[in-house]
Amino acid sequence: MGQDETLQLLPDNVPVLMPNLPPRLVISTEQQFKAISDMARSRILGVIQYQPLTAKQIAQRLQATPGAIGHHLHVLEEAGLVKIVARRLTRGIVASYYTRAARMFDYDLPPEVRGFLPINLDIFSRVQAELMDSIVSYEEKDLERSDAFPHVRLSSEKALEYQRRFSALIDELADEKPDPNGAIYGVFFSIFKSPPYMQVDVTSDEFPAEDV
Repeated sequence: MGQDETLQLLPDNVPVLMPNLPPRLVISTEQQFKAISDMARSRILGVIQYQPLTAKQIAQRLQATPGAIGHHLHVLEEAGLVKIVARRLTRGIVASYYTRAARMFDYDLPPEVRGFLPINLDIFSRVQAELMDSIVSYEEKDLERSDAFPHVRLSSEKALEYQRRFSALIDELADEKPDPNGAIYGVFFSIFKSPPYMQVDVTSDEFPAEDV
C-alpha cells in the first residue's frame, strides 16, 4: 500500500494545510541527483515548497500538462524528494497534494555521481534560470536583488571566513519562520577563486607597483 493510500480523504470544506517540513535533506544518490537536476522538476520543487498542490494545480502554475507534471512528480517521489501530504475526492477523482520532502537540499555526492564538474555548476544553472524568470515576470522596480558582483583580494583564510559567514546566514534563513503574508525570495551566496586571467602577481616585474 502506497503512502497516499494510507491518508484519509479530506472533504471539500477542509483546507489542505502546509506541514512542518524537515529543515534539510541530503542529496547523496545518483537517483536523487538526476531527479533534481532536471529544470522542470527543479521548478516543481520550488512551487510546492510552501504550499501543497496537486499535479493539476502545479501544471496550471507552470503552464504545463498535468500528465507531464504527474510524470515528474513520480520521479521526484521515487527519489524521496517529494511526498504526498493529503488526498481529496473531487468529482469522483482522488487528487493527491504534494510538498517537498524538506525545506532545503544539501549535496553530498561521490565523484562517480557528480562527475568531473563541481556540483556548484548545477546549482548556478538553476539560480540563473530562476533569476531570469523573475526578471521577465517583474518590473525592474519590483525586484529585490543585488546587482553587485565584487572581486576582492583576500587571503585563503579570509575567504574561508566569509564562506563560513555565508553558510551561517543561510542556516539562519533556513530556520526563519515563514510569514504567511510575505512573498517568497530566492537567496544565493557564493565565494570562489576568480579564474587565472584575473589573478595579479604583485611581486612580478611585469606589473609595476604604481599600476597594481
